[in-house]
Amino acid sequence: MGGGLRRGPTPFRFENMWLKVDGFKGLLREWWQGIEVRGRASFRLASKLKLLKLRIKTWNREVFGRLEVNKNSALQQVEYWDGVESERCLSLAETEQKKEAKDAFHKWVLLEEVHWRQKSRELWLKEGDRNTGYFHRMANAHRRNNSLDRIMINGEWLTEDQEVREGIVTAFQNFLSEEPGWRADIEGLHLNQLTPREAEDLEKPFTEEEIHGALMEMRGDKAPGPDGFTMAFWQECWRL
Repeated sequence: MGGGLRRGPTPFRFENMWLKVDGFKGLLREWWQGIEVRGRASFRLASKLKLLKLRIKTWNREVFGRLEVNKNSALQQVEYWDGVESERCLSLAETEQKKEAKDAFHKWVLLEEVHWRQKSRELWLKEGDRNTGYFHRMANAHRRNNSLDRIMINGEWLTEDQEVREGIVTAFQNFLSEEPGWRADIEGLHLNQLTPREAEDLEKPFTEEEIHGALMEMRGDKAPGPDGFTMAFWQECWRL
């Protein structure tokens, strides 16, 4: 319902930046192939995704760490070698260490940009163009727009979290339990109709090739589905 209500634990959302981390796709493959579930195909898929989320969350917490902290740590290393170089010439080994520090910092900067681009949903801008500040502002704007800290129901403002939740549930229960009223009669309208061949084509089962083609044509940064996985995850990990 938005940022104004506390809704318990934050739901899982796959971060596309993880796909750019060295070795992460290999871990996904290892985790996925190591999960054994029996049952129908749909049940196996849902169960494996649920278990995969747990492994990703653990990896994110214990290995990947916090993006901002890692970026700042990498920047400190760059500044350290800049300071050393300002006082004396670096040895070949130290020059290589400075290069590695700069490469590490640039990696975290890129990951940060991918993260905020995904949150901002400003997909018309390309990643890698140093638009992190813009993406950050747009993500915050979306959060403010989606925030719900009060709502009017039956002429009364509700502001407390619990009463807002209960008010919304009650309003929808009342709405959905109402007897249907007058409905427009469209019997006399002449609408375009499908031919028997077109109607038959609509009932044809989808092929795996059609599903794969449609999936690969979608934007990877689109908002994730209810399971939290983005299109980029499916596109990059289809062959796991």
